[in-house]
Amino acid sequence: MSKPRVEPTTPAAPNGRDVPVLEHVRALFRDHVVFGPEVPPLARDAARSPGFDPEHNALDAKILTFVSSANNYGRHWKHDRPPHLWEKNGGDAKLDQLFAEEEGLRKEFERLEAEFWAARDALSAARVADGGSAAIPALTKTLDHSIKTWQKAKLALEAAKGKRSERQLFLQENYRRAQAAK
Repeated sequence: MSKPRVEPTTPAAPNGRDVPVLEHVRALFRDHVVFGPEVPPLARDAARSPGFDPEHNALDAKILTFVSSANNYGRHWKHDRPPHLWEKNGGDAKLDQLFAEEEGLRKEFERLEAEFWAARDALSAARVADGGSAAIPALTKTLDHSIKTWQKAKLALEAAKGKRSERQLFLQENYRRAQAAK
């Protein structure tokens, strides 16, 4: 059984992070550490980097064979596939709007969560410093307010995730039905 013939490609445009990835992956292949779920994406990024040269570098040839094998990316390692209609930036305007809304709510949720933890830490520090401080009731009130706003943000984020998921499932189902009708 012969190995599949793999054609080298012209180097991609540099993006500033290619050299460390390529050197890291070369080290992995040099040391024969090529297992685990993180290796195929790293190897693919290394194969797409500008310094990748399988014709003149034996490690790069190994990386190319690994990336182009049927178990990893096959012939599709050179470019990412276009997103499906039910994925982000897949072409459905309503879904993209729901993704944007969810991202905004996620940022707000994370900001309020950080405020919650800061209020909790401030109250804990005041209790440790001196248990009968006059600041404790105000800090408790602040913590209570931050908990309530954080929980509201969490509910809003979960609702947005639900709307987005429903739209994705709707688009997937329509796609499946259209494929079945063919």
